[in-house]
Amino acid sequence: MSDSPVAIVTGGAQGIGAAICKELLKKGYRVCVADIQDSKAEEFSKEQQFIYGKENVIALRCDVSEESDFTNLFEQTLEKFKRIDLLVNNAGILLEQNPRKCLEVNLIGTLIGCYTAMKYMGKSKGGNGGVVINISSVTGFIPTAEVPAYTASKHGVIGLTRSLGLPFHYDKDGIIFAALCPGTVHTDMIKPINNRSLKPGGDGSKRFKTVSVEFVAKGVLKVLDDKINGSTLLIINDGYQYQKVDENLKALVAGDGQ
Repeated sequence: MSDSPVAIVTGGAQGIGAAICKELLKKGYRVCVADIQDSKAEEFSKEQQFIYGKENVIALRCDVSEESDFTNLFEQTLEKFKRIDLLVNNAGILLEQNPRKCLEVNLIGTLIGCYTAMKYMGKSKGGNGGVVINISSVTGFIPTAEVPAYTASKHGVIGLTRSLGLPFHYDKDGIIFAALCPGTVHTDMIKPINNRSLKPGGDGSKRFKTVSVEFVAKGVLKVLDDKINGSTLLIINDGYQYQKVDENLKALVAGDGQ
């Protein structure tokens, strides 16, 4: 697998991130499991090494809100695998009692990840291009009373993805940007949510229809097959559906000032 593609997955030690790592490994990717919980990352990495080989899986600590951690993540991955083809910005938290932290991880962390990918993968910097997939949420499209900071962060991820997915950036760096926007996913993040939201609600997994982490992870494979730059893929029980920018709104804004 020395010539096989290489992926970095942040928040890769559990939940959606771990499911994404598994799907990519099945597809022949070599994978860097990046997580702030380094002991969990090491444990998960060893489990996958047993299946896919020690040479194809590594674990690295990364606090996505720290630019230096992302730089170290890319440099160590390149040292080990000699290439990087895919970054999945998956790391995220739900913590309404600390909105600054929520935004630092979910939005600023994703922004730093995208910019670091452009630095190391961008053709303008000597790289070979590639794909960056950001994990947003259905809350990136709709308002949510219980989790406004989380919702704002996921709206931001969609705006970031669509902006970096415009031709101006692709023509320069050859990187495709896309976002996955799952509905409520059955992970530890939603059970219980009382202490992390603004509205009492108990176990989120019992209040909403949930999608599995495996179903979300397969959405990564769909994005890699479709390669639609700037796309936002909604993932709900009914399946996968790309959400487009409102063309009427674009035309209205474009005409304002002409």
